[in-house]
Amino acid sequence: MRDATLLGNLMAYSTQVALLVALGAGLAALVRVDAPAVRYVYWRALLALCLVLPWLPVRRSVVVAITDTMPIALLPSSSIPAGAHVASAAATASDWVPLVGSVLVTGVVLRACWVCLGLWRLHRLRRAGTIASPCVFHEEAQDLVRARAEIRYVLNGQPVTFGFRRPVVLLPEMLRDQPEQIQQLVLCHELFHVRRRDWIWVVAEEVVKAVLWFHPAVLWLVARVRLAREEVVDELTVLATSQRRVYIEALLVFADTPSHVAAAAFARRRHLFRRMVLISKETVMSSRRILVSVATMTAIIAIGAWSAASVFPLSEIVIAQGRSGASSPSVAVADLSQAGPIERQAKPITPENPIPRRTFSVAPQNPAVETSGMVVVSVRVVIDRQGRVAESRSAGVGARGGRGATPEPVGPPSEAFVKAAIDAVKQWQYDPPADGPIAFNVTFAFMPGAEPRMMTHGAPALFAAPASSIPPAPPPPPPPGWPNAVRVGGNMKVPMKTKHVAPVYPPIAQSASVQGVVILEALLGPDGKVQDAHILRSIPLLDQAALDAVKQWEFTPTLLNGAPVPVIMTATVQFTLQP
Repeated sequence: MRDATLLGNLMAYSTQVALLVALGAGLAALVRVDAPAVRYVYWRALLALCLVLPWLPVRRSVVVAITDTMPIALLPSSSIPAGAHVASAAATASDWVPLVGSVLVTGVVLRACWVCLGLWRLHRLRRAGTIASPCVFHEEAQDLVRARAEIRYVLNGQPVTFGFRRPVVLLPEMLRDQPEQIQQLVLCHELFHVRRRDWIWVVAEEVVKAVLWFHPAVLWLVARVRLAREEVVDELTVLATSQRRVYIEALLVFADTPSHVAAAAFARRRHLFRRMVLISKETVMSSRRILVSVATMTAIIAIGAWSAASVFPLSEIVIAQGRSGASSPSVAVADLSQAGPIERQAKPITPENPIPRRTFSVAPQNPAVETSGMVVVSVRVVIDRQGRVAESRSAGVGARGGRGATPEPVGPPSEAFVKAAIDAVKQWQYDPPADGPIAFNVTFAFMPGAEPRMMTHGAPALFAAPASSIPPAPPPPPPPGWPNAVRVGGNMKVPMKTKHVAPVYPPIAQSASVQGVVILEALLGPDGKVQDAHILRSIPLLDQAALDAVKQWEFTPTLLNGAPVPVIMTATVQFTLQP
């Protein structure tokens, strides 16, 4: 299930990004913003929003409850097709996850290697290049831009700027054959990159492209960011030098020159026409129009991002650990019906509006279906204002074998157990509730060769009900591996406790207002120390805390015919929430 959730989250996130980028591209085409700086901020903000989409507080919870006594897993009903066997679907998705994960990781590694190769080639070009001799127009360009960098000439390629602490500008040898005005403009362009520290953003964008290499919308968006950055530097260079025509000639010089490194090129033919048009005209947008356009685009993009995250939400797994402390789901998921109209109007259950007294009940019939162990069915019951069962639906189903067995999936025959539980619950009647309608869960345990037993009444299927609502059951046999110890009772008196350790109330149980009594069976060694313990009556969120406490208890040794012997005794642990 965890693997299927990861794959589903990846698909949902990819869809969110695609929708957001499509909305952003359409909005940019509709709202024409002529200011390069505004476009640059817009595309960068859109890219940042795509990266933070997984952290938006829009989630679809996948709740998985795994306990030794009530192995029930719950999922949102929208994720389970009617009549589908969810265990098989999850298994199928899990088979794809390793392959998809391997492809994604391989792509990230290859992309990272490509970036490292580009950085290595930059280093080689820097070492192979010759330091530019001092000249007047170099000094003038650095004074005009107010930025300093090491200038080197290399054999070929595009002008490139890189480096954090010691920036380097690499100029091709062919630039020396151009007029000094063109040389100065090209150098000013690169020095503006140095002044703006654009190399930091170039590296960050390469990291984003390496991680999200599989998403074409992200790659397109990064390309738009880099184009907008070049347009901003174009505008700065033209404003600083006031030579539009000569700057366009400089762009034409390098339009067909290939770039041999992973850095932004000075000029590319596919962007040349757009950049030349922007350079040839001045920005005519007023400040008010820019402000209104930016505010409108920001509002639409924010609404679009929230809508995309809501329509295609990511899933998060919420695991309630039982006595075994399992951390991964291993139980089949039942078909969850949509809540009915009356259930949607149900009032919360409070001390002032408790579950009313049941006045009539019918026990479910054990269907003639072969099972290898216990089947647990949870039914969502909705009581109307008259105390009648107005609606009922399946809230979860699971199964496990004998004591200590691993939970096993429930196949299509589980529908018979669900139908038997719902048919019985529909006939129940209650006193009118204080504020109806109300909804709560009833959980049944179907065991081979035995009458169905109600395990909880009025508690969510994820939690066990208070001990008072659980009918007593005969004590199970000791777990395998326990010695033939004497059971306390009759003439065998209960040993006196010499060391008591109070249980630690789990925070998750406190937040869920779960309380009650956990009953355990403990094996005491001849020295009176607890050697092992297991649960007889379970409250899943409290079981482990009770076990941890009881295993630290100590008692006086139990004597039989004058010799200490191991004994089996029953222990109870009370959990009560303080007002």
